[in-house]
Amino acid sequence: MAKWADVLQSLEVVSVPSTEPITTAEAKAFLRIDHTTQDDLIDDLITAARTRIEADAGLSLVTTTWDLTFDAFPEDRAIVLPRLPLASVTSITSYDEDDTAATMSSSDYLVETAQGRIALDDDAAWPTDLRTHSAGVVRFVAGYGAASAVPQPLRLALYQLVAYAFEQPVPLVGVDAVDQAYGAHLAAYRGGQRIA
Repeated sequence: MAKWADVLQSLEVVSVPSTEPITTAEAKAFLRIDHTTQDDLIDDLITAARTRIEADAGLSLVTTTWDLTFDAFPEDRAIVLPRLPLASVTSITSYDEDDTAATMSSSDYLVETAQGRIALDDDAAWPTDLRTHSAGVVRFVAGYGAASAVPQPLRLALYQLVAYAFEQPVPLVGVDAVDQAYGAHLAAYRGGQRIA
């Protein structure tokens, strides 16, 4: 076992959000567009903006199911999940040296949604008979829920990214007014934690 921060991990989307945090119509109203010829482009920009915000802040804006795969269970008694807000943990699966899967009992751990982590019960232990790679998978659900539940500063950051990409189709780099405003909207949410 190793320190959780030192364990090789990968994160994969299992089920994409069923909706985006803003609609095509809302984005078009923000952009002051009243035709439909660029709707597909605007939809792509909304998805790209959401993906960037999620990566920059360590969040899932709307409900998304993820698989976190790792090479070893931690020596710590907790697994910290990389996307917040945490809604639930579907399963924790381990793979032994024969590649046989075993699912941990949910009674062996506590899901701490506010902290975004899974903590072992006092009398439980992580699996130890493991293969050397991709030994564990945590399937979990993260997100604020419906699009209407996404905090307004994050929605504003999304609008800004969509508008910037639509009006100036070059990467957002450097420090300018748009970049500063985007950063300000995300500042309180970076790392998935809302700072009061």
